[in-house]
Amino acid sequence: MDALTLATLILAVTAVVALGLTVRQVLAMSRQTQLSVVVESFREARTPEWFEARDWIFEHLTDECAPDRGISGLPPHARAMIRKVGFLYDNLGLLVIHKVVPEELVIGFFGEGMCKQWARLEPYINTESKISGVDYMVYFRWLVCRANIRPAAEIQRKLGVRWLDAEGGTYHTTSH
Repeated sequence: MDALTLATLILAVTAVVALGLTVRQVLAMSRQTQLSVVVESFREARTPEWFEARDWIFEHLTDECAPDRGISGLPPHARAMIRKVGFLYDNLGLLVIHKVVPEELVIGFFGEGMCKQWARLEPYINTESKISGVDYMVYFRWLVCRANIRPAAEIQRKLGVRWLDAEGGTYHTTSH
């Protein structure tokens, strides 16, 4: 092997190693971005304001507000409660569809509660879409469709999520 061939080989190996390190760094940065987005979403879904909005939707929305006015036609307090909950799920759906965060992570954690919220909010969102002429909270809708195809319980079972019964003796998995 002459010096020129050896030098070419060394340069090629160096380029491959540099490319590998660059790819590794880009993947690490992507995971870090995903983690910060997920943590912020989880943090938002644990604030007292978010819980207040979630509870208000379950306890008061249908008694106090008819869906025939959409969301924009509701009193300011009702609009704020719906938007607080709905836009979180809408944003999560956007992040999932663009593969910023994994679908399993979002649906495995938010799925059941999100689907229950959708059942309450769907008439209001549908009416708002008709009134405004745009697909309102379309990513929330999409994420619920995905959660109906792959329910949270299925994802949790696949991940091996289990817990002990009250006596501490029997392991259980998600039952539905």
